[in-house]
Amino acid sequence: MRKNLSLIFFGSSDFSIFVLKEILKKYKPILVLTLKGKPKGRGLKIEPNQVYLFCLKEKLNVIELENWPEFKKNIEKLKPLVGVIAGFSKIIPKEIIDIFPKGILNIHPSLLPKYRGPNPIREVILNNERETGVTIFLIDELIDHGPIIKKEKINLTGKETFLNLQEKLGKLGGKIFNEIIEPYLNDKLKPLPQDESLATYTKKLKKEDGLLNLNEEYEIWERRIRALNPWPGTYIYLPSNLRLKIFRIEKINEKNLPKDIFKKAVGEFLKIRNDLGLRLKNAFIILKEVQLEGRKKMSGREFLNGFRKILNIN
Repeated sequence: MRKNLSLIFFGSSDFSIFVLKEILKKYKPILVLTLKGKPKGRGLKIEPNQVYLFCLKEKLNVIELENWPEFKKNIEKLKPLVGVIAGFSKIIPKEIIDIFPKGILNIHPSLLPKYRGPNPIREVILNNERETGVTIFLIDELIDHGPIIKKEKINLTGKETFLNLQEKLGKLGGKIFNEIIEPYLNDKLKPLPQDESLATYTKKLKKEDGLLNLNEEYEIWERRIRALNPWPGTYIYLPSNLRLKIFRIEKINEKNLPKDIFKKAVGEFLKIRNDLGLRLKNAFIILKEVQLEGRKKMSGREFLNGFRKILNIN
């Protein structure tokens, strides 16, 4: 049975939902605050985000942020004890933080002070880290800067995608929160300052960041594909200047390749045993799953059969 907790939850992403689902196994927040939905589809109709829809389904009290002064008026009546952020994507001003007697806790998907900022999960994969984790800290006015209450580490296999690592860390963050919130509220946990000398920062991604360089090594491609899908997505431009999204690749054992294939230039497409192949700087790969601009997602083999001419493959 859920306990009522004088808690306001701030979240606007899929990561938020994974965290919130875990919290709801034990506690029910008095309010969830999320950001407004964005225009979608051809008609650019504004649709609520996934957190808002999830809260409606769970019959949770949820509102979209209009502006901070309006929100402040609403929550001062609720007299919340503590707040928690997970994937909110907006800085909370000091006048809002000060409303909460026990402050606002942030559930952050990295081992702070490493990977502060908006893209810790993607950066961990891109940098081929062998461990990551979740940090719960007390926020202040700076980005991911406040004192740490709890940190928990997990090992990585080197095969994680953004989507599955996001889910794993979200569930872990919610589980840890459930374990520490009552000791924290009862002053049994002391927040400790972060070591500023170890701080690193991540950046906000743009669509252009998904462009794959044909002169890069296979290992870079493989990590970028795992880290940058579904957003901003990874892609190359074909000879016809059409954009081809790439979702999955496989490295080929060169011992099994005919000798004449090694004459192919870097960036050249080829047919390998009925599959769509491509030569990179240090490897031959098969494109397992792709999507041509304006078309549906398909296997590389289907793409080869249907669009061989634009690939300049005989």
